[in-house]
Amino acid sequence: MCAYIGIEDLAANALIEILDSINGRFVSYKELEDYGMEVVRLLSKKGEKAVLILSREDTRKMLRNYSDLFEEASQDGVSGIRLKENVNSDQLIEKFRGYLALDVLLAFMNKESIKKLGIN
Repeated sequence: MCAYIGIEDLAANALIEILDSINGRFVSYKELEDYGMEVVRLLSKKGEKAVLILSREDTRKMLRNYSDLFEEASQDGVSGIRLKENVNSDQLIEKFRGYLALDVLLAFMNKESIKKLGIN
């Protein structure tokens, strides 16, 4: 099996963890990349193949397709993605976690991955 992890899954799962841990609504592109690389590392460690899909075009498409959930933003001079105010973690869980393979879901929720988001 090879898991293809798109920016929308990465952003949604990062923001679920941020909302549930520190009640934040913003994740930087750097944190997303670090989080995604850790997810891939954890999956590789278990013998699973995974590929991150993080192009600028994919990011623009995600922001267009999920404009009701996410917006591009800047916080303290750092660019990233912000969850819109009317969206909560339950909505993200319902939309972005139900179809994930268990190994991928567990990697998104792993404490080592979550540390990459600046959450201890």
